[in-house]
Amino acid sequence: MRSRFQAPLRAMPPPPPGIRPFRPDDVPALGPVMWDAYRGTPDEADVGGPEGAAREIRLALDGEYGTFLPAASFVAEAQGRPVGAALVTLYRGLPLLAFLFTAPSHSGHGLGQALVRAAMHALAAEGHDTLTLAVTRRNRRARRLYEHMGFVEVA
Repeated sequence: MRSRFQAPLRAMPPPPPGIRPFRPDDVPALGPVMWDAYRGTPDEADVGGPEGAAREIRLALDGEYGTFLPAASFVAEAQGRPVGAALVTLYRGLPLLAFLFTAPSHSGHGLGQALVRAAMHALAAEGHDTLTLAVTRRNRRARRLYEHMGFVEVA
C-alpha cells in the first residue's frame, strides 16, 4: 500500500558538485545501486534483484510511469561512479518522482535530499509548481525524508 505525497516547487539552488543530469547509459550501473538501496526495505519485492532494478529504470525511461523527464532526472556520483539517482516522469500532468535511491554506502550523507532538490530546481525552472511521489506506507525512512523536505501526504 502506498501513500501519495506532494510538495510545492520553489526556487532551489542548482545541484551541488557530484550531482549531474541522468544519461541513458547510466542504466547498467544504476541497476545494482537501486537493488542495493531497496534490499532489506519494504520495497525489496518490487525490484527483486539487480536485473529487476535495471528493468524498472528502463520502464521509467520507456514511459511506463509517465513521460520520462530527462532534464529533471539526476545522478549522484562518487569517484566517477553512480551512487544514487532521482528519476522524474510526467504522470497525469504532474511531475512524479518515480524513483529515488542511494547506495547504502552513501546513505545518510544528504545525497537523497540533494537529488530531490536538483529535480525540484529543474522542474521549477521549467514552470512546474508541484512535485508528486508515491511511497510505501511501511517505508518509514523514506517517509521521514520526504516529510522533512516539505512533502505532505495527500492520499
